[in-house]
Amino acid sequence: MVADNGKPDQQDVESELDLSDETPLESATLAPGPYNPAPHEDRARRHIAYLLIGLLWVIVGAILILVACGSVSVADVKEFSVLLGPIVTLVSAATGFYYGTKSNNK
Repeated sequence: MVADNGKPDQQDVESELDLSDETPLESATLAPGPYNPAPHEDRARRHIAYLLIGLLWVIVGAILILVACGSVSVADVKEFSVLLGPIVTLVSAATGFYYGTKSNNK
């Protein structure tokens, strides 16, 4: 009911706010879902592939700069194959693995 001053009675307000009769929902609990490591694995593979590609670019760029500056002769560049061989192998294996697992997930 509304009192003479235009405000609702205190008893009406309390009865509207009384939620003691309602039962709590059991499904309202927040349980974590199952852990899915796929996004983290994909991000780690991508970072490793990018880092190895960047390393290859740095090494090739350094060799080209050394040749351009005259610090290393073109005939001595074949000595860098000891360094470039394993790096190229790592880059190709990592990028192949990254793109291979990426196509399997789709």
